[in-house]
Amino acid sequence: MAFDAAAFDGADGPGAWVAAARVLFSGVDRPNLLVSVPANRAGIDAVTGCLAEGIGIESTWVFSVQQYRAVLDAQRIGLERARARGVDLETLGVATSCDLGVLDAEVNARLDRLPEGAARGLRDTAGLATARLLYRTREMALSCKRWQSLRESGARPPMLLWSETRPERVRSLVSWNTALVLTVETAEAAARGDALEGDTLMGRHEQSARALRLLAERNVDVEAIGAELLRARFG
Repeated sequence: MAFDAAAFDGADGPGAWVAAARVLFSGVDRPNLLVSVPANRAGIDAVTGCLAEGIGIESTWVFSVQQYRAVLDAQRIGLERARARGVDLETLGVATSCDLGVLDAEVNARLDRLPEGAARGLRDTAGLATARLLYRTREMALSCKRWQSLRESGARPPMLLWSETRPERVRSLVSWNTALVLTVETAEAAARGDALEGDTLMGRHEQSARALRLLAERNVDVEAIGAELLRARFG
């Protein structure tokens, strides 16, 4: 289960969010509780504090590699501090989510304002490209010695969650330790579509980087758009 600490009793800033998460964790008393915080600066700082206290955490509204690297660093440091305090790392859930539907919708809106023909072939490319680059970022991070040490101590690898509203996109978002957040309608429609074809995220980072460059060449900066979406939602 998940709870949005950013909306809890007016909490604002990392200290307040950690305090809110502490109250939730003790009150709910469920080992699978994940407290969701946005991946702005305060939220990223709160990740470290929550994990250090043995509180599972989900970072939300991650839309860029740079943003995700900061989240991964906070997750790693938090798990290291939890281990030092004797927390059982196997009990700690760690996740990061990206709302691909929201990102694609905003990018598509920018593309629609370009001259006719300028956006040909670029609609609905930003979300999938971003997902694949985030996946690559996580896999590269997990290969470092500090993450490997945490895994040897029982830490579960951080999960990536994709929010998607289009059934046809589901088969393009399949890989190890990832999950899709779907409505019942979307899941049923996806089940009626083409069968899954195994891993569709690994090894596609180069073509994904090219997709984002093509958008940038048309002054559609996906990373900047993601930052705007985060500010608009959380200030």
